[in-house]
Parts: sequence; structure tokens; C-alpha cells
Amino acid sequence: MSASAFGSTIAKKLVVALTGLFMVFFLIMHLLGNLEIYSGPDATNSYGALLRTFPKVLWGFRIALIVSVISHVWLTISLTRYNQKARPQAYALKKSRAARLNTRTMMVSGLTVLCFVLYHLAHYTLGITNPEFALLHDAYGRHHVYNMVVLGFSNPLIAGFYILAQALLAWHISHGISSAARTLGLADPCLYKIVRRFGVGLATIIALLFISIPLSVLLGFLPLAN
Repeated sequence: MSASAFGSTIAKKLVVALTGLFMVFFLIMHLLGNLEIYSGPDATNSYGALLRTFPKVLWGFRIALIVSVISHVWLTISLTRYNQKARPQAYALKKSRAARLNTRTMMVSGLTVLCFVLYHLAHYTLGITNPEFALLHDAYGRHHVYNMVVLGFSNPLIAGFYILAQALLAWHISHGISSAARTLGLADPCLYKIVRRFGVGLATIIALLFISIPLSVLLGFLPLAN
């Protein structure tokens, strides 16, 4: 491997790690906002109105998220193809199979999450799939974010896709955090085990909380507001 190729590979891995960590941060912030729905329509719509008062900041984060997701997926594919070409033919069969399985599952989960992010933006943010959501307003003239979410997740297919995406996202995060730690220089085995367990726990909590929203809608715990 040439020095330039090695440097390029390291740079790509660093970008993959950093974009992954940024997306985890964004997810946590997004989750905290989404959980406002359990405080009722007024709290949810107030939160939505607050975000709309800072459109440049909001769209800055959205654009950063889209760029991060696309860069993350594209560079991961690039690194996977590079590793496949560089792998010697005499590679141990058991390790090779394990590596390919892990790579495939990470690739599938990553691509599915990318599709979900694009659909989620088209569904709730851009109003492409359901333009009628933009006409929803509460008694104070605010965009009725609460009813928009409830109406969106009242469709079992959409709620099911959301739940599947969150499950795959949890798998991706649980492996991605420990991988990012290694890329960023964590070498101590004990610390690595702690980070890996932390990643699994964090991913599980994030996924369960996100999944609780469409499930609550489907089960009738979050009904439409008058």
C-alpha cells in the first residue's frame, strides 16, 4: 500500500467516524424534541413554533445532517470496496465470513437508514408526500405538529417502516460507536469494552424511545387533538 493510499484510507475512516458521531448527536437532540409529544399538543406545537423562529439554524443542521449521512454512506462503501480488493486470497475463511457478514449488515442498515432519512424529510419536513400536513393549524394559528405526527403514524405501513428503520439504526449505532472510538485512537482493551457496551446501551435507548412514538399512536395512547 502506498503512503498516499494509506493516508487517503485513514482520512476516509476519520470522516466516517466524525460524521457518525455527529449523526448520533443530532439524533439525541431530535429525540429530545420529539419526546415533547408526550407533553401534549400545546407543548409540541410550541416547540415546533420555536424551531421555526430560527430557520437558518434549523436548516443549517438539516443540511449538515444530509451531507453527513451521504458522506458517511458513500465513504463506507468506498472503504468496503477498497478492503475487498486489498484482502489477500489466503484470508482465513472463518474470519472472512464474519467480516463479510458484519460488513453486509452495516451496509444494509446504513442504506436503509439513508432511505428513511430522505423519506422522513419528504414526509414531515418538506411536505412532499403529504402536502396537506402544511394546512394543519391549532387554535393559536401555529402549525399543528402534534396532529401531523399522529396522522402520519396512523398509517401502519409508515409506522412499520419507521420502527424497522429505528431497529436497524440501533444496530448501526451500537457497532458504529465502538468502531469510531477505534478509528479515533482508542487502544486500551478495557476502555474499548466500556465504550462498546455504552454504544449498545445508548443505541437501544434511542431506538426504544423513537419507536415508542409510532407505537403510542397505533395503540391509541396519542389521539388526534381537537
